[in-house]
Amino acid sequence: MDETGTFSNYKKTSQASKNVQEKGKASELKKKKAVRRNSQGAKENNKCVQKTNLHKRKREPLQSTSNIPDHYPKKKHAVTKQEEFYSMSHRPLGYCLIINNYNFGSTSLGNREGTEKDKDDLTRVFENMFFKVEVRDDLQEKDIRNVIKEFAEKDHSQMDAFVFCVLSHGEKGSVLGIDGNQVPICELTQPFAECHTLACKPKLFFIQACQGNKAQQGLWMADGHESTTEEGTFEEDSHTAALQSIPKSADFLIGIASVEHCKSYRHVKNGSIFIQELCKQLEDGCPRNKDINSILTKVNRAVSSQTFQRFKQMPEVRYTLTKTLVLPMKQVS
Repeated sequence: MDETGTFSNYKKTSQASKNVQEKGKASELKKKKAVRRNSQGAKENNKCVQKTNLHKRKREPLQSTSNIPDHYPKKKHAVTKQEEFYSMSHRPLGYCLIINNYNFGSTSLGNREGTEKDKDDLTRVFENMFFKVEVRDDLQEKDIRNVIKEFAEKDHSQMDAFVFCVLSHGEKGSVLGIDGNQVPICELTQPFAECHTLACKPKLFFIQACQGNKAQQGLWMADGHESTTEEGTFEEDSHTAALQSIPKSADFLIGIASVEHCKSYRHVKNGSIFIQELCKQLEDGCPRNKDINSILTKVNRAVSSQTFQRFKQMPEVRYTLTKTLVLPMKQVS
């Protein structure tokens, strides 16, 4: 009887213990489920907030940029200007070589009266444009070649440009030394194409010489107006000459007194028509920051509008310039 009662009590105690444990386990499961639900709820809330913010950002109207100060155009403009214009900041700006051939007494060609006026005016103009001018008078063919070599081998690294003016008689594709021998125009230019310290810098050649022996005829304009007539004594600058093709190298410009096969004219006192008009237009245009192409277009127009000994003259410009060239000039009072 006691044993049975004890066993019965033991079973009751054991069952009670199991019930307590099961209740504890059930409580823990409830807590874990509650934590999971809270965690999932927080995540869902975060997602909702993110979606809501995203929707809000999408709904925000785009802000107009018209009133926002933009500093980029100034930078872009500066870079563009640097890329489009040749630098002209060094002083001296460069060498200006002038070959002035007057005395052709040892040949069948006459002396070039009036060329001293061209030389003096070119010297004045290019000195006012900050060039270091060097003049060489009455050079034979071999002397012309030597002076070309001399200047092509100079150090131009502290300069921004180079100018070469030739005042002489000419034949087809050439200028003449005072001995009557030819120097091809391409040989005037090519050594400077190979000068490393002139790379990417403008190289300007102005040549006063005939481009042929044909006299250029004028035409009446459609409205009946006649071109201006120049009075005075004019001479032709020589035999026959045709400008050969400009060197393929970049940054060259050649301005020549007349188109190929045609004569150019020089006044025996006032100088050549082309050089005098060139000096005039440079002095007028450079102080107003006109580019060289615009200036030479005016030279073409002014020269071609005149009549010389009942004939016309049409200058020609050929170039491989890769930037706009604006030459500086001193303010002369």
